[in-house]
Amino acid sequence: MGASRGERAWSLKCAPAMNEPVVSPPLPHAAPKGPKALPWALVLLLSLLSCCGVNVFYVVIPKLESARRDRAELDLKNLRSALKLYQWKMGRFPTTEEGLQSLVDVRALEQVPIDPWSRPYGYSNEGGMVELWSLGRDGVRGCESDDLTARAPVTP
Repeated sequence: MGASRGERAWSLKCAPAMNEPVVSPPLPHAAPKGPKALPWALVLLLSLLSCCGVNVFYVVIPKLESARRDRAELDLKNLRSALKLYQWKMGRFPTTEEGLQSLVDVRALEQVPIDPWSRPYGYSNEGGMVELWSLGRDGVRGCESDDLTARAPVTP
């Protein structure tokens, strides 16, 4: 049986001979090139930067505050150790007037530390209690949410 002319043409288009090249239709461009590409590149760049900014705001900033609080707690522990060394050397704790600078004078510390919020640590020796504190982020004493305090009784 012979194939009609339309069937043969169709079969030649779908199944070319082995030595005939297969020509595929041109593919559409993925992204425009030239001046039309610039606005899309800026939109993509700005969206990427905004996503990074959101991550910094929600992930890094809270961890930074937690790290500051941890550092202040460690500084208070080091100050307590320096106070114990001062007591061992001098037989007493420094007075409130002498303050933490006296720890440097007897070489219990190299220098008086500053808290992570760039304020000096507080010290008092009154009423039989030694107290160290950091005012925290807000810088106001008495705000229990962010103040750090270490108290110990004065013992001979």
